[in-house]
Amino acid sequence: MEKITWFSLLHAVLLVHCVVACLARSVPNITSDQSSLLALKANITFDPHGVLDNNWSTSTFVCNWVGVTCGVRHRRVTSLDLSDMALEGTVPPNLGNLSFLVSLNLRNNSFSGHLPDELVHLRRLKFMNLSFNKFSGQLPSWLGGLTKLQELILGNNSFIGTIPPSFSNMSKLEYLSLSYNFIQGMIPQEIGNLRNLKILNVENNQLIGPLPLTIFNMSSLQTIAFTHNGISGNLPTDMCYGLSNLQGLYLSSNELQGQIPSNLYECSKLQILSLSFNNFNGPIPRGTWNSTVLEVLTLDGNNFKGEIPQEMSNLLNLEILAMQDGGLTGLIPSSIFNITSLQDLDLSGNSFTAIC
Repeated sequence: MEKITWFSLLHAVLLVHCVVACLARSVPNITSDQSSLLALKANITFDPHGVLDNNWSTSTFVCNWVGVTCGVRHRRVTSLDLSDMALEGTVPPNLGNLSFLVSLNLRNNSFSGHLPDELVHLRRLKFMNLSFNKFSGQLPSWLGGLTKLQELILGNNSFIGTIPPSFSNMSKLEYLSLSYNFIQGMIPQEIGNLRNLKILNVENNQLIGPLPLTIFNMSSLQTIAFTHNGISGNLPTDMCYGLSNLQGLYLSSNELQGQIPSNLYECSKLQILSLSFNNFNGPIPRGTWNSTVLEVLTLDGNNFKGEIPQEMSNLLNLEILAMQDGGLTGLIPSSIFNITSLQDLDLSGNSFTAIC
């Protein structure tokens, strides 16, 4: 009986050692991080400053490589910053094996091709900046699987397709920039689920249709930027009710129509209001120009009727007022010229009769 017990104990010990050894081989470690980065280096076709060629070598510890930061606790790669290095190449699937990565910054290079699906495995990622590159292909729906992302910056690339509804799964997102791409279609209603979003920038794309009403209930939003798209429809009359923190509204060069909401004063933190080159019509509302924080107001290139409201002289911190080619008539209120902060005023291309 004693021999059987010792034999069982020995067998158990050997089994434990075997399991530990197997786990050691299968669990990713700094060596796998190094392999992932070397795969990226192999995909670089042009390194004009020799940053990776001269530094990323197996003869030095990976945590000491240029652009690489490792965590203190696990000694795994947590940040990769290759911004502004003029690199050319593609992103390999292996990069998705950097399982401890929190920040990925490839800004201002010439990376091209599609983003590999394997990047969805970067579950710890909080910051991704791939702007000013040559990435192409459909805007990946798997990005919605990166649920810890706080900043997603993909501007100035060549992405196509539509904005995936799955983006609404990034519930911690605070900054979303998709500007200067070739994104089409309508803005998904699900965008309104991003309750922590502060900056929404999709300027210079090919978006169409009305602005989702859900956007106007996102109280966290500070900046809404849709300049140079094909956005149509009216602005909601109560648009400021749910936008208590809005500071910048950029809607110029779209196809918006109807009248400007008369209660814009409820956007009490609004500093920049850009509505140029749309199809707004009717009179410019009178009761909305009592803001003490508005600095930039551009209404040029619309189809207004009537006069400039006297109340605009209440915009005591206004620096830029553009109302040229707006279809305005009547008298120019002389009180506008008493706004001491005003630096740029353009009222040309209208049918004013005099200054009163």
